[in-house]
Amino acid sequence: MEPFTNCSALILAGGKSSRMGRPKAWLEFGGVPLLTRIVGCLRESFDDIVVVHASGQEVPDVPVRLVEDEQPGLGPVAGLSVGLKAVRHELAFVCSCDVPFLNIELVRHLVTLAVNFDIVVPSWDGRLHPIHTVYRAEVAHLYERNLADGKRRPIAIYDEVRVRTVTDEELRGFDPEGRSFLNLNTPEDYKMALRMFNAI
Repeated sequence: MEPFTNCSALILAGGKSSRMGRPKAWLEFGGVPLLTRIVGCLRESFDDIVVVHASGQEVPDVPVRLVEDEQPGLGPVAGLSVGLKAVRHELAFVCSCDVPFLNIELVRHLVTLAVNFDIVVPSWDGRLHPIHTVYRAEVAHLYERNLADGKRRPIAIYDEVRVRTVTDEELRGFDPEGRSFLNLNTPEDYKMALRMFNAI
């Protein structure tokens, strides 16, 4: 599987993990920290992987470039702003550090759809997933502007750029149950994901 020559991977790991009660990047999954698992899934397809983390936040030792969130506490838009400026390619697949069932075939499909679009966003069960999405790096300036204006929703720029929405029907060809979009926000989520993993 050849790595993309036009797309980086960007992992947002700077959240406070307040509901989880401990750093999500370090949650053990499959015998390794969750961030290590995600990076391992992405490595063969992406030759440039950037992790955005908060100042002073320790992350597992993984072969990535680390970038500090310049405006901690402002949510994913701040991470998108700094991360999209740091990537080396014109596109970036963006995900969070708490998606244990990342599906690389689905990720690669999203990237291939981005030829004529600025954003390729999955819509699963009627909900957009802007932190499991391909972005053109040049939209970073729109997120910078929105941060300055107090707008913290990733989808707030979507009506200004070319967006390709990928529907459930298309996504099911790669991920019938939508496990790709499972985020671990609470200890209960983590326990459920481990049960799912052990049942595979």
